[in-house]
Amino acid sequence: MRKILALVTVMAAAAWTAAPAGAVHESHHGPFIGRTSQDQRLVMRTTSHTRIGIRFRWHGNCELGGSVLRIARFRNVPVDENGRFSFHRLGVRLRGKIGFDPMGDPAFPAPFSFANNEAKGRFRASPEFGGKGVCRSGLVTWDASR
Repeated sequence: MRKILALVTVMAAAAWTAAPAGAVHESHHGPFIGRTSQDQRLVMRTTSHTRIGIRFRWHGNCELGGSVLRIARFRNVPVDENGRFSFHRLGVRLRGKIGFDPMGDPAFPAPFSFANNEAKGRFRASPEFGGKGVCRSGLVTWDASR
């Protein structure tokens, strides 16, 4: 009886600590890794089929002299049904599309699909920094893949 009770306890603990199905799905898609036209790294993760998180470095020249190298992090960026997204915060504007079908049209990655493994877009940064004035990146393009 004790052996059965111990076995049931171990099985219940294993079932309780198992990863949810959504985690398997998200890890399947993995991050998109890419480069910007400024030769800086870009990482994008699909947090759901309607949201992404994106992180990239950008370089800008400042109007009062000097330059800056900053990292922009955007979480929960909404993605429409066509795979397009647009976001603006703290002086950085981001536009892009994630996933492409065989015709080159945007298509958000489908569950358990190895298709649509590309993303591309552009951003423009022009925030103001104390002592440096407005620092502008100009138009920067980027592309990423899994």
